[in-house]
Amino acid sequence: MTDMKVKILDERETSIARILLKENELLMAQAGTLLAMRGNLTMNTMFRRRGSKSNWQNSGIMATESLFLTEFRGVDPKNEVWLAPSMMGNIMVHQMTNYKLIVVSSAYLACDGAMNLFFGVPDIKLPQNNQSLTLLSITGNGQVLLNGLGAIYTINVEGDYWVNLDNLVAFENSLKYEVTQQKVKGLKRWWKKSKVLMKFTGEGKLYCQTHQAKDWGHLIATELKSK
Repeated sequence: MTDMKVKILDERETSIARILLKENELLMAQAGTLLAMRGNLTMNTMFRRRGSKSNWQNSGIMATESLFLTEFRGVDPKNEVWLAPSMMGNIMVHQMTNYKLIVVSSAYLACDGAMNLFFGVPDIKLPQNNQSLTLLSITGNGQVLLNGLGAIYTINVEGDYWVNLDNLVAFENSLKYEVTQQKVKGLKRWWKKSKVLMKFTGEGKLYCQTHQAKDWGHLIATELKSK
């Protein structure tokens, strides 16, 4: 389904995606993002888990990450699906062409149901706190809908490019990457944490978000009143 009709409806702080599905067309969306739908549609919820034999070569790896997906199939010629991301921010539509798209799992919203989505990339191991960033691999032909916290902007990388890891959304696999920890000199009294950056090399598209989930959550928490 390479001709999926997608319209992004922009509001002040967030975006909504309106997808038109023809008969037998498929849409694979992250579960819990359905806002509304119209027409004759079938829905099927599926579960993807890192470490399963179907999507990970090494079956001995323990499954620590999972993803619930809802598949929408059009039964009649005219159907609509409205999706609203869980985070307040913009939606970006990426047209898959020559390269696989690597997506931060929290930034995945939906894609053409005929495409392949799996935990096919080793997690990025962060240099501190034993944390990791889970990535999804998307292959095939069609459109991928990405959601970000705040605005999403596109970078056409040529050569080297450094990105704050907390602002990463997705990138094409034509880019090579490595994670580094950048120490901030001075201000040690106030700034104790080092910046974790991702270095991209080569040519390809890179998507980033303007806001960070940790900072956004901290801002909201400061406004909550204890009972």
